[in-house]
Amino acid sequence: MRGVRMAISESQSLTDQEVRVLPFGASSEGLLRRGDHALFGVSTGNSYFSRRHLADAMAWALEQFAVVDVVHADVALEAILEALGYEPQAARRSVAKQLRGVRRRIDGALEDIGAAAERVRARPLSAFLDQPGYHEVRARTRTALRTDLELRSVRDAMAYQFLAKRLKPNGLPTPSQVQAALAYVDAELPFFVDTPRILGVASSVHCYHTVLALGRLLFDERRTGLRPAHNQGYAIVECRDQNTVEES
Repeated sequence: MRGVRMAISESQSLTDQEVRVLPFGASSEGLLRRGDHALFGVSTGNSYFSRRHLADAMAWALEQFAVVDVVHADVALEAILEALGYEPQAARRSVAKQLRGVRRRIDGALEDIGAAAERVRARPLSAFLDQPGYHEVRARTRTALRTDLELRSVRDAMAYQFLAKRLKPNGLPTPSQVQAALAYVDAELPFFVDTPRILGVASSVHCYHTVLALGRLLFDERRTGLRPAHNQGYAIVECRDQNTVEES
């Protein structure tokens, strides 16, 4: 894996952070340099993407890419909480509170970036469910999950990991909990595979602060099974605090 390292321009208002970028996968560095589109996925349970980290990451992306999208996960959250024992009304209230917090972080980061934030599109994942491009890619991933055993194994492990954080120590998930968690992961999978088709962009780089298990599987030069589109890339975009930078 080859690495490229880029810092936020001094012209940006946020100059006390450094963004370390590592493209992952054979075509990702070229797509990163091409700079058509970057996608950031933000979930309610991910504390890494604080307002400050989001602002730093998006400020870097606006220097590098023509268009930037931020998609926050909001699919299957109520079903997961109900499966964990919440009453339906309590689940709705909890999800609404979590989503307000995510949107507050994103909106605050966009405010910190300033005028350049006009090129950032921030939307929930549910906004894409009825769109033709998403439907097409989702159909491909559904088909692959029926026949691609390695893909299904990694998908299942991610769903279990998601649940494990919410279960009692050594607790085993129930079938309804597993089904809800699988729906959560399945809804995000198309964005690993073909974001350009979903969003109508020439190419795209999926940006995250680490390599998720699905990213490692799909972008690690697979020879068989489901693979990303030729114009789909993946990159680790890590925001490092100033004291961390000085110590390195």
